[in-house]
Amino acid sequence: MSNGTVGDTNFFAAGVGRDSEDAAYLIICTFIVFTMQSGFALLESGFCSKRSEANIMAKNMIDVALGGIVYWFIGYGFSFGENNNGKGSQAMSGDGMFILDLDVTGKSGPDPGNYIKYIFHCSFATATATITSGGVAERIKLTSYMIFAMIDTAMIYPICCHWVWGPGGFLVDKVLDFSGSAVVHMCGGASALAGMLVLGPRLGRFKPGNEKYFRPSSYTSLVLGTFFLWWGWLGFNGGASFIISGNAWKQVGQILVITLNAAMGGAAAAIILNLVLSKRRGILMDIGEVCAALLGALVAICAPCNNIHPWEALVIGFIGGLVTIGFIYLLNYLHIDDPVGCFAVHWGAGLWGVIAAAFFADGLPPSHNGIFRGGTGEVLGWNILEAIIISVWSFGCAGIVFLALKYTIGLRISEEEEILGLDVIDHNVDHSPYDFKGYGEWVGKRKPQPVVVEAVGEANTAIEMDKV
Repeated sequence: MSNGTVGDTNFFAAGVGRDSEDAAYLIICTFIVFTMQSGFALLESGFCSKRSEANIMAKNMIDVALGGIVYWFIGYGFSFGENNNGKGSQAMSGDGMFILDLDVTGKSGPDPGNYIKYIFHCSFATATATITSGGVAERIKLTSYMIFAMIDTAMIYPICCHWVWGPGGFLVDKVLDFSGSAVVHMCGGASALAGMLVLGPRLGRFKPGNEKYFRPSSYTSLVLGTFFLWWGWLGFNGGASFIISGNAWKQVGQILVITLNAAMGGAAAAIILNLVLSKRRGILMDIGEVCAALLGALVAICAPCNNIHPWEALVIGFIGGLVTIGFIYLLNYLHIDDPVGCFAVHWGAGLWGVIAAAFFADGLPPSHNGIFRGGTGEVLGWNILEAIIISVWSFGCAGIVFLALKYTIGLRISEEEEILGLDVIDHNVDHSPYDFKGYGEWVGKRKPQPVVVEAVGEANTAIEMDKV
């Protein structure tokens, strides 16, 4: 089995006629991973209010459009660039392949296979930025978010990627993090937490009695987005193998089964918990909670999915679902506003994932084998170190960026704009009267004023409408 590293520069297997087969497989997986942006957009808009639906969709486009541009300019180079001697860089980040433009004949310069590798990792980089989008939803200025998304895909994520998957990264071959429980998800979750703390909660979010105003606005979008992400994860984890030719398809098949089992285990954990609490809550099932647990399980399984057995995926996913729900309640208790539960899903479950890999991994040398499989426990120390370093780096960098934006061009929209909603402010999309009515009263910042509107037609009468 693989030791869990993904980032070898020459990622295609040796052998005549095999490069194109593996390239085609990776291209398909890349397409699947990019469709996850649709899932993120649907999930986030479903969790949030209709006042910000269009804005959330716009942010997801920005992640790929602007974030993708800067990843091509410098992000990929920071992740996988090599030094001038063609050897892996031992520096903090990669060095080379900036503004990616390769000789496709392969006669000079880096392997042209980097084009295929680039598009796959571009999908990872833009997904990481989108994680933060959920944590800062409904209250961040769009221009400020654009700046953060570009910095995230240019530097914050790529350097984490280099440490674990890039040539010469100091954690390469030391940790078990196959498709990024820490590299992708803890990075995004820690950045999101920094944004939440600098921005503060949405107006009235933790005012007693206001819970009903912050329920998901569309359970259809929420569940459909979860399904998009679920099947997108098959490309996410399956593509991280970077190879399907020869006998590699056997392990790819195992990875996909493990990924499915983990998701089902996470959803089952939430369903069982909901049934246990149904009498106390007065409801049979919280749909948003089940979706979050399912996604948390998928995050957790990223690290160990190539080195465990399918039944263990159910266990890891089950625990990952409970960990996710626990972190959601913890942040609510601390009055940290996370509209989509992204810190719980990505950082909380991601932490469990890298720990689980160090306990369950099988078929590896003693230094990397799981503790439950007779391993020495060395990889547990490395995985915890990975989680700490990536969290500190991502939280620290994102915090600096958000604070700099706050005290320069501004980070948070005004109270008036938040009441009206980002859709009408930034995009001239007015959803009234779907959820404007009554919003101003409970926030306590603005009173509805009667507006006289002349009716069109023969009966030229006036009618009263609430304006919020």
